[in-house]
Amino acid sequence: MNRGVSVSIVLFLISMMLLINIPLSVFSPAIADQGSYYPYQPSDEVIKNALDYLKSKQAIDGGISGFAVTCWVTMAVSAADEKPSNWGLLDYLKRNIDRIDAEKATDWERVTLAITACGENPRGFGGIDFVKKIQGFYDGTQIGNPANLYDDYFGILALISAGVAKDEFIIQNTKSYIISKQNPDGGWGDADSTAAAIMALMASGENSDSNVIKDALSFLKTLQTNNGGFQSWGAANAASTAWAVLAIAAAGQDPTSDNWRTNGFSPIDFLLNLQQREGYFNWSMHQSLNPDWMTSYVIPALLGKPYPIKIYKSDDRGDRNSEKSHDKILRASINKTEPRKTRDENAGENDDSNNSNVDSDVYINEWRGNIRIEGQNSTIWEGKVCVSDSTITALNESSGETEEYYIPYPSVLGALDEASKQGGFSYSVVYYPSWDAFYVKTIAGESDWWHYWVDYTLPMIGAGHYELTENNEEVLWGYLESWTAHALRIKTSKNTVKRSEEFTVTVYNESLSPVENAVVYIGSSEYLTDENGNVTLSLSAKGDYKIYAEKNGYVRSRKITVHVKKLVEIARPVDNAVYVWNKKTRIPYHGILILGPIDIEVKTIDDVEKVEFYINNKLEYTDTQQPFKWRLNQKSFFKKITIKVKAYMDSNLSKIQQLLTHIDSISKKYATVQMLDALKTYLENIKASILSQKYFTDEKDVVVLNLFPSPHH
Repeated sequence: MNRGVSVSIVLFLISMMLLINIPLSVFSPAIADQGSYYPYQPSDEVIKNALDYLKSKQAIDGGISGFAVTCWVTMAVSAADEKPSNWGLLDYLKRNIDRIDAEKATDWERVTLAITACGENPRGFGGIDFVKKIQGFYDGTQIGNPANLYDDYFGILALISAGVAKDEFIIQNTKSYIISKQNPDGGWGDADSTAAAIMALMASGENSDSNVIKDALSFLKTLQTNNGGFQSWGAANAASTAWAVLAIAAAGQDPTSDNWRTNGFSPIDFLLNLQQREGYFNWSMHQSLNPDWMTSYVIPALLGKPYPIKIYKSDDRGDRNSEKSHDKILRASINKTEPRKTRDENAGENDDSNNSNVDSDVYINEWRGNIRIEGQNSTIWEGKVCVSDSTITALNESSGETEEYYIPYPSVLGALDEASKQGGFSYSVVYYPSWDAFYVKTIAGESDWWHYWVDYTLPMIGAGHYELTENNEEVLWGYLESWTAHALRIKTSKNTVKRSEEFTVTVYNESLSPVENAVVYIGSSEYLTDENGNVTLSLSAKGDYKIYAEKNGYVRSRKITVHVKKLVEIARPVDNAVYVWNKKTRIPYHGILILGPIDIEVKTIDDVEKVEFYINNKLEYTDTQQPFKWRLNQKSFFKKITIKVKAYMDSNLSKIQQLLTHIDSISKKYATVQMLDALKTYLENIKASILSQKYFTDEKDVVVLNLFPSPHH
């Protein structure tokens, strides 16, 4: 397999996780037997701390890390015997139903599980029959996309949670379809998929002693690592381990038993070692990725409560009859998966349009923030974007056709799309329907090695599934030919300095740890950071300097500007402006036009003692007090004149001269002290340097119309 193909496969596997996450880190074992009291109770500190953390992350709209994660949090809160409605989660779900992607079965299924976890009826939630929506994806054999088993797993779990009986046709046929896809090794691909399959099969009535479940558990065991955790794609992680624990519990086994220990560690030990002081759970021992999401997965696992968390039971038995009658209709109908469409394309196509969440009048949240795209050798684009919903053009990997896909919320991929329109660069995307994942293949012609960060956090979910919220400020796309992605950050101790004044540049990684031996670029010069990530610099010429940092294995930093001040600068009038009677207007003008009198204002460094004002090289006024200013108020008829200022450093000269006088006096008494001669020579050199630049100047050309000057200021 060539490098490009292998890179593509691995990257789309990384990006597929809307329902699951796949961490990539190494666990450092701690003391075993922490999970001896499994299952934990809601009153235990480990659960209380996790819930407190999630509560602290709740946004003003009631959500926690976006709509999808909020659904999982709702299930976790319910599993801990708390009412999601008391958290405001129920109201949040009702207000945000429009965020469901109507073309994705897994969206309807996940929200259904959240609704039932709240104890609500999914058949009429927000005016929508969620059971009917899920059943609409059933093709007579399975639910949703035949190439994606997750919509089958969670289809069963969601329907069971909604009160659909296990013996219903749709449940049993989908169950049979899942069993038919079991691999000879007993699993369904990886730990996550296998764990979800076990939960779905057990929920639909499969016997835990059946060969199907025994083989599946045996396969899971092969994926357990020496630290007790379960791995997906080669590394143990919180998401895979939490779901494996839920599957083990669903099959009636104890995840802390000897059967589920390796090297003395159980999967519960592994999860407990991931909890941090703040209450959240790391993705791995050394990586904190999507902590809200990971915490929402781990809570039900520690409590031993597999999905579905709750099963809705209605006193109205008519629901059951409607299920059966609808089930008969479904046997003769097939719902084929198609590319997602825009709101306008979907309008009017569905007979159930009154209940559909896809409505052209629905308000779509906007995200406004900064996006930066760092290419292999240079910055491709940086700027502000505003994004709401998006229509993305992508190559369908299965069909080979280029199609349009609708994303109904502000996403990282949508931000890239908007940036490409503003910046005039191209990008290409491949859509993998098997995983419901978008893979960004090229940006501005550079391919295969693109990573993205949100506020310098590296999410391991696809860019199309990452929903941007008001809490997010910046998206960074970076080209880096490495599986381990890192990004540089940079700051300066001062943004404005005097000529030859020292300042410090500090380079960090994405986690604000200092980076040693990073190359700091400023102008044509290069500097290396020390062990603290610092470089001390000074600049002798006035102007604005762009400073940035690079290092192998890191995406380059943003460019920041350091302004080296002039010793004297005409601050008013500013360039390209029109002034009328001493007030700046908004009239566009190339140059400086002054109508009537104007106050000329000068900025200088502190050591300046006096400033002289010249008009066409004629001295008009001398000011000896800061702030230095003078009113130009001369009769003129559209006359071009040159304003010139001279700043004098006399105060320093007088101080140096006083020191030299004292040194001469002391030298007469202590002629043998050679150090005094050295100091005198040093001060004489400074004096000569100042005298060689006795004054510093700035000037501007202006056009003046002033027919009736007032008395001179």
